[in-house]
Amino acid sequence: MWPLLGLLLFGDWAAIERNVAAGKFREALAQLEASGERPAVWHVLASKVYDGLNDPRRAVEEAESALAIEPRNEAAHLQLGVIFLARHTPMAALEVYREAEDLFPDSLPVRLGKGLAFKELQVWDEAESVLERCWPNPIAFDALATIYLHRKKFDEARTLSRRFIKHAVNDFRGWYFLAAAEDGLLQSPGEVKKLIGEAVGRNPRFAASHALLGKVLLREGKAEQAVAALGRAVDLRPDLTQAHLHLAQAFQQLGRAQQASHEFAVVRELKLKEAQPFESLKYGRRQK
Repeated sequence: MWPLLGLLLFGDWAAIERNVAAGKFREALAQLEASGERPAVWHVLASKVYDGLNDPRRAVEEAESALAIEPRNEAAHLQLGVIFLARHTPMAALEVYREAEDLFPDSLPVRLGKGLAFKELQVWDEAESVLERCWPNPIAFDALATIYLHRKKFDEARTLSRRFIKHAVNDFRGWYFLAAAEDGLLQSPGEVKKLIGEAVGRNPRFAASHALLGKVLLREGKAEQAVAALGRAVDLRPDLTQAHLHLAQAFQQLGRAQQASHEFAVVRELKLKEAQPFESLKYGRRQK
């Protein structure tokens, strides 16, 4: 999600940007090092390269170097915020986006970054307010619908999803979130499964759709079918805790105790990992 937020093209630097977008970070770095000039755009691209090479310290330094040259460089602000968001440092990201908002009050990417930072900080009301003003951006929709489901605001999630489907009928996310909202409202399994089918038909590799299908099938007492759907979900995304939990429950219903025990063990292991603090950036921004 985060790289999309800061992806921009820069005229003569477009060839390097294309290598960055394609994940060819070594090639992009060689191109940058061969360049004689080092304006702000050079440092923004270098920041993206080092971020891609998993060197966040250097990535932050390069983004800040770009801002030292051009304090009103929107791309540099976006890139700096992206680094912090992706490295589980949302408070620093929020600081960056707030500064950028003062300079670029009408910027959708800046507003989106601010909303995502609030979401990561679990400041739900602020996140909702900001993300609602990013309509119809699909990343904002995804984040806002996720918040609604997390807060059990199923009616709001249903309304938002229906609105998004009208805007982007071929985007699987609208159908998935509508199905999840209807499931939360305890609507008929048949209707929920129909909506899941719409989502899967548009993106068969989205694990959460298969997990939701398995949950609905389990609710119907169709444990064997649930195992197939949930097995597909965990194959696509092995860290999907709820899918493993429902898979364990399905195995229990089928009397397959050993497999159920294995899945419950996986759930415990995943929850332990979730409880561990994220490795966030240990350094802050340089003093202005």
